Amino acid sequence: MEACAIGLGLNEGAYMSEIARAGLISVDEGQIEAATSLGMNPSPDPASSDHPQAMAASSSTDGNEVISMLKTTSLVSVVGVIDLLGAATNIYSEISEIIPLLIVASLWYLLVTTVLSIGQFYLERRFARGALRTPPPTPIQRLRRGPVGGRLEVPDPSRS
Repeated sequence: MEACAIGLGLNEGAYMSEIARAGLISVDEGQIEAATSLGMNPSPDPASSDHPQAMAASSSTDGNEVISMLKTTSLVSVVGVIDLLGAATNIYSEISEIIPLLIVASLWYLLVTTVLSIGQFYLERRFARGALRTPPPTPIQRLRRGPVGGRLEVPDPSRS
């Protein structure tokens, strides 16, 4: 079990470090020069001038990687570690109800993935505050507006 956790952790660490590197590289050199001219030190402090911009650039990729890693955890059942899919396999070997238990396991994966996707939406919305004049509406805000012409109203960002 520890070997699986180490292997998955190393895999996730490699992807996340590459995502963080790409986010830092995506910050325009002029932004860093502007921060230096204002007296900000180019330091490895996460609150420095380029880290919030890098986080905004890489937040969607971070969320996608976390969701992908959740799905990858089902692979550990192949080596005998008990996870959600492994537990379903153990139960259906006892009661011979294969399809209903696989449906339950897939619904659990769907539920957790949906919760993580909602969290990712709000995280991206938070980081987009400085880039957009008005943040994109949440699904609840869209539902409160109601249907317009038989469909939900989605504001056009080019009109603002």
